[in-house]
Amino acid sequence: MKSAPRTAALLTGAMLVLVGPIAGFTLLRDPADPRISVGAAPAATLVPGDVRDRTGRMIAGAVWTGLVAYDAATGVPADAAAESVTSPDRRVWTVRLRPGGRFHDGSPVTARSFTGAWTSVLNENWHGAPLLTDVAGIKGAARAVGRSAGVAGLKVEDDRTFEVTLDRPLNGFRALLGDPAFLPMPESVLRSRDWASYGRLPIGNGPYRVRSHDASGTVLRRPAGGREIVVEAIPDAARQYAAVEAGDLDLATQVPPGRHASMDTDFRGRHLALPGRTTTYLVFPERAEHLSSPALRQAMSMAIDRSAVTEGPLGHQASPANALVPPGVLPGRREGQCRLCVHDSKAATAALADAGGPTGPVTIRYEAGDAAGVTAVAGQLRKELKLDVRTRPAEPAELRGADGPFVLHTTAAYPAPVAALAPLRELADGYASDLIDEAERAATPEEAVTPARLAETALLRDMPAMPLWSSHEHLVWSERLRGVRAEPFTGLHLDRLALKE
Repeated sequence: MKSAPRTAALLTGAMLVLVGPIAGFTLLRDPADPRISVGAAPAATLVPGDVRDRTGRMIAGAVWTGLVAYDAATGVPADAAAESVTSPDRRVWTVRLRPGGRFHDGSPVTARSFTGAWTSVLNENWHGAPLLTDVAGIKGAARAVGRSAGVAGLKVEDDRTFEVTLDRPLNGFRALLGDPAFLPMPESVLRSRDWASYGRLPIGNGPYRVRSHDASGTVLRRPAGGREIVVEAIPDAARQYAAVEAGDLDLATQVPPGRHASMDTDFRGRHLALPGRTTTYLVFPERAEHLSSPALRQAMSMAIDRSAVTEGPLGHQASPANALVPPGVLPGRREGQCRLCVHDSKAATAALADAGGPTGPVTIRYEAGDAAGVTAVAGQLRKELKLDVRTRPAEPAELRGADGPFVLHTTAAYPAPVAALAPLRELADGYASDLIDEAERAATPEEAVTPARLAETALLRDMPAMPLWSSHEHLVWSERLRGVRAEPFTGLHLDRLALKE
């Protein structure tokens, strides 16, 4: 693309910015343009406690500084806004803030900025509420959901110190605090409760501030140095990819299925596959007595060619599962734990013969978004094992009460193997459930690894939840960009992006 038209486009875009900051995004593509452009699906909301998608998490990571932050290379949590997060018993935690923290409006970041924001997450029943009630288990949190009520487990000691009391010991609590659900909000916003206005132009305490935000995208500016990042709302993966190829976009956060094979050729040394923290399972509830035999479930698992599904109907947007813990959950994960997840037709047929086979049809229930994968799995089970497998779409509320297998998605709330296993606790027998509890209560995250691994082994033996695949993300970027860093819990670290000198 020639520089003259791009210079003209830059001038045109500059004038449009004065009228509406988002409208001129696609016109601003000059090689000398100091801004960085990122394509992403639109964020549902930028209210931190209600963030529910990858784009929202990515933007939140740049606009706010949480108590801890996940290292861009390793994903390991490190103190950020917190000076320390400590506990003598993993149940009562003391959080001490670093001095001098400020929001972008100049107001101070205090202990109340955090406790008030967390209380609002519960009172408003935002997307992050289950992390405070179910995962963290903050004392009194469940009673505050959807009500104008305080939280017994949150106690402000002074401007820089607050105490959090949990219902049970949880060694992963500090690691959990990097989630957007635990970000702070200014006192003025907590008083006004004008969440709609705050979502349109949120005020954070991170390296970037939101300059403008609407349905077309978000403009972020770094106060020191004036660097701007434009996150363009481009839901179509093919359009993102083509824009980076053409030099009209610096980075794409999606890769279309048809370009997966050519990604390395198109962007040699400028692409990244980011392992995910969400796993898709086929669950066998206790009510499904005709499928209660572990040998039968193991036969079904070996009959499924997961690679054929992820590379075909799922369009390279997921990886075949070889463990209960997804690849993005480090450290402590063991690769290849699920030997029965390897496709083996002969072994599957033999295992089915030993199990005696199910009596009657097998109906797999699923949510609408899982149709392609479930259809492929059902077809494989019919072909490999000659089973009468049927599929039935269902609403999410129906799945838990199903009397047959259903598709379940779980997401690790923080980077530890037990965080991936905890959502499966209600499916586990007493032995595996006790091991998950032991891992959560362990004195340190390191000591939690062994009981978590034992729990995973036990769950894979009985297979009440059969791992199918884990989601992952793709990034591709232009030659003028450097500093591309990403990890599964924040996603792309926008604050690390820079232009080559």
